[in-house]
Amino acid sequence: MTVNESHLAREREAGAERAALKSAAITCAAILLVVYAVNALSMGTEMRLAGSTRPAYYPWVLEGTAILAMFIALPLALWLGMRFPFERGRWPTALLIHAGGVLIFGLIQVSLMSAFRFSIWEAVFSYSYTYSDTPFGVFVYEFRKQAASYLGFQVVIAFARALEQSRLEAVAARAEARGERRIALKSGGRSFHPEAAEFLFARAAGNYVEARFGAREHLARMTLSELETLLNEAGVKAARVHRGWVVNLGAVAEVAPTGEGDVAITLKDGQQIPGSRRYRDRLPAR
Repeated sequence: MTVNESHLAREREAGAERAALKSAAITCAAILLVVYAVNALSMGTEMRLAGSTRPAYYPWVLEGTAILAMFIALPLALWLGMRFPFERGRWPTALLIHAGGVLIFGLIQVSLMSAFRFSIWEAVFSYSYTYSDTPFGVFVYEFRKQAASYLGFQVVIAFARALEQSRLEAVAARAEARGERRIALKSGGRSFHPEAAEFLFARAAGNYVEARFGAREHLARMTLSELETLLNEAGVKAARVHRGWVVNLGAVAEVAPTGEGDVAITLKDGQQIPGSRRYRDRLPAR
């Protein structure tokens, strides 16, 4: 890899991280707003059923102070999630960091929530705010909820990072196919880069594909559509000939009907694979 290619790779990585952060932040904020609305509406319903004399906006103020405090603490959870992800080889460090992170997150949220309530309660409701339990009891109760919220934020962050990483790998794989005429295959933490011109056929195997390149067969975690796209990017005339099969059209020696519109495809090396009438128009006329 040249210096320029290395620089571009780092830029793409940084771009993917920024995109993941933005996506995670928007998702977490949306979740908080939904939780706010659901909790406030639920509390309002419970108040009406119980015949409460509190004003209708009471649950919106009560829940609003909690959600506002969580919004303020959210950047900490996002930063820690991006900076210390739970990845292979980094679990011990990440676990230690996030154990402290969730404690700080909870302290910020509970402290701010209490401060908001003590400062506005008398002006809004004409009486002072009081804890329903001892300060320690309130903290323990609230902290359990904040710990669950923090964990939920980390799940969202991990999903956003995985999604952006997948997109980044797809871009790199297409670039490798176009530039180097090789196909990037991954399975079980290992990577293979066979020459695209050696491709013969591939069949679906659950969440994997079994792809034959020359004399070797590779099991790769991808879809047939993804493999077909990469092969065509690399200049190989590959086509889906069956719901579970992709073939190199240049390797086809014979196409013989089997009845009801289906065909049997024989490759130049003697290998025979099925062809479906649904994909018959993709095969060369013979």
